[in-house]
Amino acid sequence: MAASTVVKKELHLVFTDTSKEDVNIVVAFPKEGVTKTEIDTVGQLMVEKDVLRGRKDQRLSNFQHGALVTTESTVVE
Repeated sequence: MAASTVVKKELHLVFTDTSKEDVNIVVAFPKEGVTKTEIDTVGQLMVEKDVLRGRKDQRLSNFQHGALVTTESTVVE
């Protein structure tokens, strides 16, 4: 039985909208070596430029944080 490992990296961005609901955005292929400063800058710009909306078309009011998530899966063949 052969096995192969797959590593998947995602950037999770968490915002709050004007109704105080959390809004989660997942970026499937973030650039390698992305920094906290870059993540914070992009998050703040997304709020300031009003490029995304929350549930029921609510404006994003606050960027909370970003998290780099790495998932490792083993495919068994």
